[in-house]
Amino acid sequence: KKIPNIMSAEGGDDEFDDDEFDEDRMTSLDERASKVEAKIKNISGRVMHVNSTLELLRSELDELKNELKQLEKEDATNEHVANARLVFDGAGPGGQLGGFVTPVKHSRFIKYLLGSAVNLVSRKTEERMRLKEEYVNFRETQTISYFLFPLVLFIWYNSKHSGHFFLQSQIAASKHSEFVETVLTASYPIALQAYFSWLLYFYTSLGLRENILKANGSNIRPWWIQHHYYSMAMALCVLTMDVDSPSCVTFIGRFLFFTFCQGIVMFLQNRYQRFRMYTRVAIGKASPMDVSATESGSRLKLLWPLLLTLQTMQLVFGCQVLLRWYKEFARNGKGLSEWQALVAGSLFVLMALGNFNATVMTFIRKRDYAMTEAKRKNKRA
Repeated sequence: KKIPNIMSAEGGDDEFDDDEFDEDRMTSLDERASKVEAKIKNISGRVMHVNSTLELLRSELDELKNELKQLEKEDATNEHVANARLVFDGAGPGGQLGGFVTPVKHSRFIKYLLGSAVNLVSRKTEERMRLKEEYVNFRETQTISYFLFPLVLFIWYNSKHSGHFFLQSQIAASKHSEFVETVLTASYPIALQAYFSWLLYFYTSLGLRENILKANGSNIRPWWIQHHYYSMAMALCVLTMDVDSPSCVTFIGRFLFFTFCQGIVMFLQNRYQRFRMYTRVAIGKASPMDVSATESGSRLKLLWPLLLTLQTMQLVFGCQVLLRWYKEFARNGKGLSEWQALVAGSLFVLMALGNFNATVMTFIRKRDYAMTEAKRKNKRA
């Protein structure tokens, strides 16, 4: 009879111990939660203090940036002005200060694609440098496709219109020669449209990346961004063209040949200018956020004949397209049905003239920079 009493007593003690344990656990959890709350409030206050400090720094940097621009206009050869520019561009202990100034307004291109509320500026130097490296790597890797695609399509185009496909003897010797020729003939329009779609993606991606780099302090010239806008319009224009239309049959061969030559020149520029840019950054002639498209080193003159030849080819090709469009289509009342030739020819002429002007301005900036450096050395002497 005592056993149940003992068991009941033991059960009561267990319940009392469990209640006491729950109370201790709740007290411990409440203390821990109170500490976490206090720490979060403390960090929130510190973040508010940091933000207010950054706002003060931003206003001071905005004033100093404007004052530095004014001093550069008055006397760019002054040693203190030059040193101030180097520190602002990243030579100082705080890295590049462009990420702490008031961001410039977004371009219409960014507003249309991403909206006006998106923040493109990275304050950390490591993040900005990663943006630049990804841009450079993207441009270099895609440039290989830029000249390989049109090379293959150009050979394909000549084979299609000459009636003799590339490696035709090997194809004719095979058991399924008719099937292979049919597949090659039917695949050509698909491959051509795929190439045009890739061009649209390539130039759209470049435009987005360059706008982001520009917002983070890169010294990309406005023309190169505009040039990619025009190239996007060009790719969209030819993408809407019927591959069997008279204008496409007439002009596509020259277009593929030109883009192949352009891809070769771009590849040579990228390979040379990337290493050259590292040197310019190391000696303080360029900002760490600058990309090779803005590079104007003395050895770039080795590429000038190629650039000028390519720009002349582009201008001539654009004028030929416009002339043939007028003679063969506009005069016969078919100008509107072949409007892609008019738009493409006009864009080719516009980009050729803009590229030539950018090349000349690069030469002028190089000459002015050399004269400024000479004056600065004379002052020091």
